[in-house]
Amino acid sequence: MMDRYIEEAVAEIPQLIGVFLTAMPDSLLFSSWVREGTEWSAEDVAAYFGDLVRANRQGLKALGSWSSEMQVTIESAESLVVLRELSSDFVCGCVFERSAPLGMVRLHLKRLLERVGQALPEVQPEDRPRGTRIMEFLDRYAPDPHAVTLRVSLRAGISLEELKAPAQLSPEQIRRLEESACKILGVNQLSL
Repeated sequence: MMDRYIEEAVAEIPQLIGVFLTAMPDSLLFSSWVREGTEWSAEDVAAYFGDLVRANRQGLKALGSWSSEMQVTIESAESLVVLRELSSDFVCGCVFERSAPLGMVRLHLKRLLERVGQALPEVQPEDRPRGTRIMEFLDRYAPDPHAVTLRVSLRAGISLEELKAPAQLSPEQIRRLEESACKILGVNQLSL
C-alpha cells in the first residue's frame, strides 16, 4: 500500500529518480519507488541511507550542532541525493537528476515529505534484548564481521557459546560486551 502511495506522490516530479523509506534504527527498507529502467537494489540503498543519516547525526552531535530538522544533501556528477529524518523511526532518501535546480528539489521534497509523512504508520519499537542489539550492530559495522564474535569473546571474557545467545547475557556481561564493541568500533558509545 505504501509503495502505491509513494508512486502517486512522485507522479508530478519529473526529475526524481528514486525514493527510499528506511526504517530506523535498523536501516531496513520500509518502502521505495524507483523510476522505470533504474536497476538499483532498494534494500542496499535504504541501508546505506540510514547509515549516512546515523553517521551525520553523530557527527553533528560531536560538533554540538545537532538538530531534529537535519537534512543531508549529497551532490555527485550524476545525481543529487537528499536525506531527511521524518521521525526517529523513518528516514526518507530521494535521488534526483543532477540537472534538477536545487530550489525546485527543495520545493518538491517539502511537498513529497508532507504527503509521505502523513501515510507512515506509528511504530511501536520492539523491545529486543540489548545484548542482541549489540551483536547485530557489530555484525553490521565491525571490520571483519566474520571474526567479530571471536574478537568480542576474547576482549569481553564471554564464551562463544554465550555470545550465540546474547539475549541470555547477564547485565555485567552486557556491560563488558558493550565496552568491547565500543573499543572494536573506535567509538565512545553505540547508537542503538
